[in-house]
Amino acid sequence: MQQPPFHHSNQEPLPDANDIQAEFQGKPTVWHQEDPNFQLSEAGRSRLESDKRWLGNFIVGLLLAGFAIGGLLAVGLVWGMNRLNMIEPTPIPAQESAE
Repeated sequence: MQQPPFHHSNQEPLPDANDIQAEFQGKPTVWHQEDPNFQLSEAGRSRLESDKRWLGNFIVGLLLAGFAIGGLLAVGLVWGMNRLNMIEPTPIPAQESAE
């Protein structure tokens, strides 16, 4: 059986049915972060922290860009509707009923 791409089974095995069953039964499961033999180097730790900061800044930047674009679109929509007289249209005179 061929492993899926970008997956290293020796470094980070996927959970199997036994792991899932143990989790539901409340038994402890060991992941690579909890493994006492797992050591992250100082360079790896600093790279992880810088990647977290970059990702946080990227998400905040996306939010700010979305708010800015949304605000400009809202102002443009109100301006265009006002210019086309769609916000407060002129009243249509009532038609007199024919008797």
